[in-house]
Amino acid sequence: ATVSVLYWYRLATRSAMHALGVLLSIALAARAPLDKPNIVMFFVDDLGYGDLGFTGHPSTSTPTFDKLAHEGKVLTSWYSGCPVCSGSRSALMTGRQFVRLGVPGVFGPTANDGLNLNETVVAKQLKKAGYKSAIMGKWHLGQRKVYLPGSVGFDRYLGIPYSDDMGEARVTPCGNDTTGAHAAKAKKDASWEDYLAAGLATAPYNADADPAANFLPLVQQLDGNTTVLEQPLDFTTLAGKYRDFAVQAVEDFKDGPFFLYMPFSHVHCTASNQPFEQYASCQFKNSTRRGPFGDALAEADWIAGEVIAKIESLNLQQNTLVIFTSDNGPWMVKAASAGSPGLFYGRSSGYWNVGKGSTWEGGIREAAFAYWPGQVAPGTRSAEVVSSLDLFPTVSSLAGVPLPEGVVYDGKDASDIIFDRNGGKTKHEFLFFYGGYSCVNGPSAVRYGKYKAHFGTGPGLSGCTGCPSVCYNPMLLFDVEADPSEAYPLANSTRPEAYASVIDAIEQAYKNELASMVFGTLVPAPDQPGEGPGTYGVCCDRSKGCDCDGPPSSDEL
Repeated sequence: ATVSVLYWYRLATRSAMHALGVLLSIALAARAPLDKPNIVMFFVDDLGYGDLGFTGHPSTSTPTFDKLAHEGKVLTSWYSGCPVCSGSRSALMTGRQFVRLGVPGVFGPTANDGLNLNETVVAKQLKKAGYKSAIMGKWHLGQRKVYLPGSVGFDRYLGIPYSDDMGEARVTPCGNDTTGAHAAKAKKDASWEDYLAAGLATAPYNADADPAANFLPLVQQLDGNTTVLEQPLDFTTLAGKYRDFAVQAVEDFKDGPFFLYMPFSHVHCTASNQPFEQYASCQFKNSTRRGPFGDALAEADWIAGEVIAKIESLNLQQNTLVIFTSDNGPWMVKAASAGSPGLFYGRSSGYWNVGKGSTWEGGIREAAFAYWPGQVAPGTRSAEVVSSLDLFPTVSSLAGVPLPEGVVYDGKDASDIIFDRNGGKTKHEFLFFYGGYSCVNGPSAVRYGKYKAHFGTGPGLSGCTGCPSVCYNPMLLFDVEADPSEAYPLANSTRPEAYASVIDAIEQAYKNELASMVFGTLVPAPDQPGEGPGTYGVCCDRSKGCDCDGPPSSDEL
């Protein structure tokens, strides 16, 4: 009996010591919250400031984004790096003004150029600190393989390489509903002429010359291989694929620091073959009070929620900074199929189209928040100026990676604002905005403290009948803290002399900006095997006219 008791005592002791060792090894292996935190970037396409629950929309359904915003810090003065797609994304990924990079406002789907390969994007920068990286969604910095995310620093990619109206897609009917079955067909992109007219694109693309422009591809880059999974892709199943990819990336990268960039294809309008120029899976179609746009936004919110749930299931939330914003304001010419600028309505403009493509607040000021349990104070807000340009220097600082030498960065480290350090003040004295209507080759507006000055204004993308583009001398000045709708120009105030010092400071900064900005030039990468004029677009099989999946194309649909 004594031997039996001694045996069980020794066995229990060994088991306890083993368990203690396992716990100690886990504790030692776990990273401190501030030691190379994971970064998750939610970047929704063409979302307006007024589209979220936390910014006051009465019928939208965004429970994930709202919860994270309320449990984090809402950033009420976040500005896009450009009022349209490619320019905005290049600013986010590099920390540099898109004009400095030579990037146009928008790359076409058959362009032979992309973001210059000597530029360092966030994923490549963080790789220096051992980060793994994945991107889900819309890239839009060049669709040739040499420019795709897997070629410039990301470890894996799944998405549409450009806007989801740059080619037609298909949908699978939901249940017995056959009205939702819409095949892709060869198309012309009428909106491209609007980009050209606004100076936001540099060259036309011709679907007749390259049929890749006809059909939207779903592209995957994994383990060094680039694959066109679908063309035309299926909008009905896209969200599920996005969800599975993003959740799997978190699982695969859980043991080390990671950067998960999620530039949603939602809620940009689609080509005209989709009803209401929007899309959602069967789970979300007709699920919201807000109609097809609301369904698409609810689906994006669900994907984000699945990623957050995965992070929490792995107990990574204490090590993960989540940032949310949009690339630019809503494409207002698309009416209810697009978003809302909320209170950023540019009331003094005299016209309605003050969203995407303009540098009125509605085109560039975005809903945003930062969320990080234990590091970002919950239930807080900041009206300090933040820009998409700031992502690169901010995450570089958090990862302990110095900025590359010999490179001009327009972004600033926003850590003081996010974490309420050193008074929580912005490091932007002057933040210039390019991409709107400009009377000279320079910025169209600037933010200076609580003031915003316009040097030129014009309507957003696709214009509006009789809406003027105007140059200002002197500048058009607003106090956008007191007047975020840009309704009351300060020149019309009863005390214009009170703003003389403000105007003088802005005029001097404007002169300095014009004198110092060096506009970049794109240098197309050498043609790779199989590439050349008419073959730069993403194509599943050129012998099939890039039409490889789903119902055959039909001009009758």
